[in-house]
Amino acid sequence: MLKMVALGDGAVGKTSCIMRYTQNSFGESYKATIGTNIAVKDVEIELRPGEPSVAQVVLWDLAGQPTYKDLRSRYMVGASVAFLVYDVTRPPTFLNVASWYDNFVSVSPEAVLILVANKVDRDDRIVPPEAGEMVSRWRNIEYIETSAKTGENIEQMFTKCVETAIRNEEARLGREL
Repeated sequence: MLKMVALGDGAVGKTSCIMRYTQNSFGESYKATIGTNIAVKDVEIELRPGEPSVAQVVLWDLAGQPTYKDLRSRYMVGASVAFLVYDVTRPPTFLNVASWYDNFVSVSPEAVLILVANKVDRDDRIVPPEAGEMVSRWRNIEYIETSAKTGENIEQMFTKCVETAIRNEEARLGREL
């Protein structure tokens, strides 16, 4: 079982990514997450050829509004993986990535983190791919571009999160043996 948390400013598409992944749906209207929402999904993965296994992913959709900062930190504890989302049409959400990153690794330093540029289907994109790639290299984390609206790369993003988290856990346990 993996605890996965969704991080990022309000209205960047965290809930929409989770809805697209767990229900294959997308809601056009924005409804702010109050505190946190939890979803569960069983995921079949194949870490080694011919060896399929099932992982249960518990997705914690954390509110992005600043008023929930203390609450979020408590919910981040014990996470195996997080995906940090910014909105490519709103540069301030990208500029806040460093703060989200620092806050997460301070409470879950062993966890895997993936940077997600969302809303890439939009014509009014302002934050270029190179910005996300730069942060990815700087922080040594995975980077992927998605659209929760169209479903572009959503499945791949979650699969990458789960596979990387399981490999990270196996490596960590291997070091402890």
